Amino acid sequence: MSHSRASHLLLPHPSLRHPGRWFWLFLLVPIIFGLARLRFDAEIFDLLPSDLSAVEGLKLYQQHFANARELIISVKTPASDQAEEAARKVAEALRARTDLVAEATWEPPWLEHPDQAAELMAYLWFNQPPQVFAELTNRLAPDKLEASLNAAREELATSLSPQEIARLSYDPFGLTQLPETTAAAAPSFSQGQDMFSSSDGRFRIIFVQARPELRTYRDCDRWLEVVKITAKSALGLNANEVVLGFTGRPAFYSEVAAGMQHDITTSVGGTAMIIAFLFWLAHQRIKPMLWLLTLLALILGSTLALGGLIFGTINVVSMGFAAILLGLAVDYAVVHYQEALAHPNLSIPQIRHAIAPSIFWAAVTTITAFLVLNFGGLPGLGQLGSLVALGVALAALIMIFEYLPPLFPARNDPQTVSPDSDSPGLTGPPTHPQPVSRSRGRLVFFLSGGVLLFTIIVLLFGLPPIDTTANALRPRKSPAYTTLDEIQAHLNQKREPVWLIVGGNSVEAVTHQLERVQAVLSQAASNQLIASFSLPLPLWPRPDFQAINRPIAKVLGEERPLLRQAAQASGFAPSSLALTERLLDTWLQAHQHQGVFWPTNPMSQWILQKVVASTSTNDFALGLINPIASDSASANLLRLTKLDAQLPRDNIWLSGWQLLGHAIFSRVKANMWKVVTPMVFLVLLSLFLAFRRASEITLSLTVLFLSGLCLLAVMRLVGWRWNLLNLMAVPLVLGTGVDYSIFMQLALRRYHGDLEMAYQSVGRALLLCGGTAIAGFGSLAWSSNAGMASLGQVCAVGIGSNMLIAIFLLPIWWDRIASTGRTPKIRADSNPAVTKHQKSETPRRNLN
Repeated sequence: MSHSRASHLLLPHPSLRHPGRWFWLFLLVPIIFGLARLRFDAEIFDLLPSDLSAVEGLKLYQQHFANARELIISVKTPASDQAEEAARKVAEALRARTDLVAEATWEPPWLEHPDQAAELMAYLWFNQPPQVFAELTNRLAPDKLEASLNAAREELATSLSPQEIARLSYDPFGLTQLPETTAAAAPSFSQGQDMFSSSDGRFRIIFVQARPELRTYRDCDRWLEVVKITAKSALGLNANEVVLGFTGRPAFYSEVAAGMQHDITTSVGGTAMIIAFLFWLAHQRIKPMLWLLTLLALILGSTLALGGLIFGTINVVSMGFAAILLGLAVDYAVVHYQEALAHPNLSIPQIRHAIAPSIFWAAVTTITAFLVLNFGGLPGLGQLGSLVALGVALAALIMIFEYLPPLFPARNDPQTVSPDSDSPGLTGPPTHPQPVSRSRGRLVFFLSGGVLLFTIIVLLFGLPPIDTTANALRPRKSPAYTTLDEIQAHLNQKREPVWLIVGGNSVEAVTHQLERVQAVLSQAASNQLIASFSLPLPLWPRPDFQAINRPIAKVLGEERPLLRQAAQASGFAPSSLALTERLLDTWLQAHQHQGVFWPTNPMSQWILQKVVASTSTNDFALGLINPIASDSASANLLRLTKLDAQLPRDNIWLSGWQLLGHAIFSRVKANMWKVVTPMVFLVLLSLFLAFRRASEITLSLTVLFLSGLCLLAVMRLVGWRWNLLNLMAVPLVLGTGVDYSIFMQLALRRYHGDLEMAYQSVGRALLLCGGTAIAGFGSLAWSSNAGMASLGQVCAVGIGSNMLIAIFLLPIWWDRIASTGRTPKIRADSNPAVTKHQKSETPRRNLN
């Protein structure tokens, strides 16, 4: 090779010249706008595909029926009277904080405020069919009042039931005796504690309504902290004997805030510390380590700002991108730095030009691997992938052009290279590397066969199982979920109910839908598809009935003097007519009210908001379906799927965590080909364009195949399951794992098969890069979100397998299979002295 030809190969490619400082200044504009637009979202359902019925149903439930300002406090004590006393104290202490709490309900409102129950009773009567409501006029006819009151007096004198005596003492006319079809919806004046207390009385709950608007997770966190302090202070000396739990939206959002802070501190901080430690372990130099950490922080902040510009709102779960990005972005700096140390006589532009193909193809496959997550059916994971892809592209640019210049200021000029410099193999003439011993080759192939055989034996016992539930979306350790599970266990909810939301653009439309749904559910209960169901039909207004009942309500309301006179004549005190008076008042209000009549007092609203919701355009009703308790989860899922197929399609949503997991997993499974196919195509294309040799392409694919077997074997051994989030590890392992074989084989080419030189220059850098990538993904194992933790674990094992195989096994495979035109071949009797002489003399001979 001529001197001019060798010098030409060492000159920087024009396309790799520094873009200029103005380019980075230009990036400041979108970064500033992105930071101004950036917002964080703590809602887990925003991570899910919105076009699924189960997801839409859960969103509607969260929006309309799970009161955004309602906190549920559980109280658990050794004795029932102690639990009642503790619940009362906590509720009274919270009520005293009028700046903090709007209402705290520790027992059924109809027991604490029985006077407010009359409005709901009157409303339920007013919603009855006209013939039923008109029957009241017959019951309260003047000629029947005396007989009715005498019967009530006789019952009071002879009854042994405390409940019946209590009822008749404030309801002598029997107006609380609703029709049988409606009675279940009305509060019982002596019962109803099962909604607030366990059967043994040692577990109780308190409903707390926040006074301020809790718009963000930070608001929830601050408010909940004050509530906890107030509640514990109210218990005084008995605080150690009382166990308090907190659940509901404020508690969940507060956990999200704490989880995000933990994830960022653990994942990002831990990954940065591991990067610094590994870099120091490899190079023991302070300046390049600090400069690397500075650029990584700049890349991370810039990516977050650009993400804010693109997305506006970033879900806190997607913040897992930060640790992943740190682990990947460091690769481009480390590879450049290792090349600079291995070739001290080359300028930075020459190193940049030599390493550019490896960087380019590695970045392309990594970026694509994360971008294809947008086709997986999970918007939240797609957002995370887009953020990582954006960050990797930014990292490649910054590390290529900005990492080395401050560290080697004297090597920024391309002319600093000497034609005779001893930089074998980078871009110069071929060398004669020292042959690999036969024993080393045999050891590597024996080890390769052993790994292959071991993984196959493990997988003969079965592949990793699949978790089709929605558990991957839940926090790993959540006191709020633990409290919710305790509430379900203590309040006789053996299985989590399934929500049925019925919607319509008018009250009449919802009524029609509820009647259709009731017929289907009644048939499903008869066919044992479900155990039972509850629909709010008795509580739902009937405008057609109300319109006909208005004149009747007026007639009843005007009978007040007659009822008073008859009760007094029969010996009833005026106080015994308090409930009757309020019923008559409500009917007179209903008569005067135009349009749909709803009850308005606090007790009625507390009940109605659990099952009824209205917006300016739509009305919604919430029903509950109880699965068969004795069945397995999979059997109930099959039954609920059949039920869902029988329900009307329009404005009806059957939803719950069981159905949510099944629906999302089905979507992810159906979309896997959209994720894997382009990734496989890109990997093959990248390998072809990088190598253009069938043997080298085959070796890279072999690395991927063997590392895939290792991943499956590890998952099987440690008991990991595939779930709807970590399935996306497949394209990530493909896209990021193939980089190591590309880097290593291109290095073997550059050094013309010199394994030691390739290892010293690139192999050591790949060990550091692989370590940081494993740290980035592995740090997600401590994520507060179960799905993100499993995704990090699977990716860390897959990428680690790729890295180790590419560094320690692939070079020997390449030497035996893919190397061409090399002399001498591997020999057992190779002479090190001759090899060393050839290695030092050949470059001079070729240059001459």
